[in-house]
Amino acid sequence: MGIIIRNTHDIKIYQIIIFLLLIILRKQVRQRHHLKGANIVWKYQIVMNYPIRIFSSLLLLLCLYGCGTPEHKSGNEIYASFTVTPSTGGPMTVFSFDASASFSESGGKILYRWDWEDDGIWDTGFLNESHVTHRYNSLGYKTILLEIKDENENSQTFRREIFITVASREMIHIPAGEFIMGSMKGNDDEKPLHRVYLDDFLIGKYEVTNGQYVEFLNSVKRNDDGLGHTYLDFKITAIKENNDKTYKIAKGWEDHPVVGVSWYGAKAYAEWLGARLPTEAEWEKSARGTDGRDWPWGNLWSPEKCKSWDSEPHETEPVGSYPDGVSPYGVNDLAGNVYEWVADWYQADYYSISPASNPKGPETGGFKVCRGGSWVEPKEECRSSFRFGQPPDNHDTDTGFRIAK
Repeated sequence: MGIIIRNTHDIKIYQIIIFLLLIILRKQVRQRHHLKGANIVWKYQIVMNYPIRIFSSLLLLLCLYGCGTPEHKSGNEIYASFTVTPSTGGPMTVFSFDASASFSESGGKILYRWDWEDDGIWDTGFLNESHVTHRYNSLGYKTILLEIKDENENSQTFRREIFITVASREMIHIPAGEFIMGSMKGNDDEKPLHRVYLDDFLIGKYEVTNGQYVEFLNSVKRNDDGLGHTYLDFKITAIKENNDKTYKIAKGWEDHPVVGVSWYGAKAYAEWLGARLPTEAEWEKSARGTDGRDWPWGNLWSPEKCKSWDSEPHETEPVGSYPDGVSPYGVNDLAGNVYEWVADWYQADYYSISPASNPKGPETGGFKVCRGGSWVEPKEECRSSFRFGQPPDNHDTDTGFRIAK
């Protein structure tokens, strides 16, 4: 993106030509006036002198407009642009803004001033420096406004948008060891309460977002695995398919968790990143820690700590919107917002036969496990031990996923 400022004090060539033509015409009229007799002069003045005087007067006005009232211009052209690094980031990310400007002629000077959110209030005065930094403490789109000014007080402004989000592919390390899995207070498929040992692993700090998933789609350039399994249902997601088979997101939904994604779509994304889906046991340990708590934050229901049906509006929230509801390991949104696909096949009585070390679920089945509750569910379904299964080809408005390694 760039801008050009043009200014000049120079007299144009066409103005000089008009002025010389004006002098010649008037001089020719005066000469003919002296050579002609009285009657002929009278006729000549009517036929020739008056039209020429009118025409020459118009030429004179044009000449005076161009030459007598010069524009406030300098003869230099200013070419300017600016870049933002990184192009997206989270609260307190240090963004670097680098403006560049040059003149078509040497010797010019440019000043810069910045408005970080295009709110009508300039956040800096005019500066000599073209490099500045800034941090944002709120989320969403930010429009940066830059004004440049030359030494003749001519100025231009232009804008650029950046997106502030906490969404990232950051992974949280979950240490090896035992934890309490299941619940005696929940449904029958949560029983019996039992101890499970897991090796250490990594799990995504956040659910996968629309912004991240659209990167995957635009990379693989398809919405299926070639085996009859569709990744996304575009009728129920903020991601849409263009006519040229590229994909885009409805503005404002970039950092919401992707929904409408099948288990196959979740698995394909994870493998594209060299990752995988977490096992059911890994997911539950990440959510409740080692003490068997009911929700990631403890045993007392707190609707302000997650996105459930108790929270309005009834739709997903950007990932990381509930920092007070993180798990003991610092993993976000493991209660509510969206259900999350995990790797395991679902079996209602699996806990009664599962191994005590690194369980990976039944070998086969007709349903895949979903965990964590969602924005359409009450508090009971947002418990860390709640589990249910659905067909892996299913697409729902409240089902997403996160990755593990």
